[in-house]
Amino acid sequence: MKDGLQHEAYQMVLFNALACTGSLTKAADKLGMSVSHVSKQLNVIEERLQTQLINRNTRALTLTEEGKDFASYSEQIVNLIHLANTKVPSCRDELSGNVRLALSCSFGNLHVLPVLDALQKKYPDLNIEVSLFDYKIDMLDEGFDLWFTTFEEINIGYVAQRIVDTHFILLASPDYIQRYGEPAHPDDLIVHNCVTYHSKDRSYTHWLFEKEGKQRDVRVNGNYRVDKAEAIRDAVMAGRGIGYIGSYLLTDELEKGELLPLMQDWKPMQKMPVYAVYPRNQNLPTRLKMIIDAVKQSIGQPAYWDENLSKWLKR
Repeated sequence: MKDGLQHEAYQMVLFNALACTGSLTKAADKLGMSVSHVSKQLNVIEERLQTQLINRNTRALTLTEEGKDFASYSEQIVNLIHLANTKVPSCRDELSGNVRLALSCSFGNLHVLPVLDALQKKYPDLNIEVSLFDYKIDMLDEGFDLWFTTFEEINIGYVAQRIVDTHFILLASPDYIQRYGEPAHPDDLIVHNCVTYHSKDRSYTHWLFEKEGKQRDVRVNGNYRVDKAEAIRDAVMAGRGIGYIGSYLLTDELEKGELLPLMQDWKPMQKMPVYAVYPRNQNLPTRLKMIIDAVKQSIGQPAYWDENLSKWLKR
């Protein structure tokens, strides 16, 4: 009986790795096993339960409904194992350790890197490795401990902790408006030069607006596309076109009159939440909790930018 329970717990740990990675190869790498062994154990589990847990008709493994249920129970077992093997964090854990961070480029550069700089001045034994990029990753595959991202579709096996909500504003420079005029309706944007974001994972050429319950989706065009949000803000400030710009990119540009809000009776509908993502684990290391809390404290509550924007808009 004892050996049987141990073997079943072992199989649930293995299945949890399969569910989290969605791949026999990645699960095998994570567990330090051969792919053939993982595949054999999956067959043994399905035979024992007399039900199919995983669909194998695609390149990526997908869970059946029964597989999702078994994955949930397996995750609980893995979390209990982690809980049983994790010691109470010491004071040294708060002050030191290695952290690999993945950051969304513009948000990370503007709002996370300054926080990390302050933390390392306070805790010099905290070793931080940072990667800045705007594409979707598999954290287990890439070996990151924490990921600050604007992607909303996060893979199973991860926690996505909402950090802040950012909104968008339609902006142009005084110089651009003087030369080309100001749009009064979303359809007017079709004849304007619009600066747009474009990367391998996302392309924002459809700008969404709402007024008194009516919505408008406008496909915009322009002669400048870029894969860095800060570059869009800078190009708009330089008079190169109109921008649909995230509130997190702004500091005092509106107060100084370097950027002017347009079509204020039409509200941009796009929102961009920012998440702190990490592998699902009840025992998040103290150093990671400290980083998340410090970022939250630095940028304020989710309504932070909305409150500030209300001071700048309706000129």
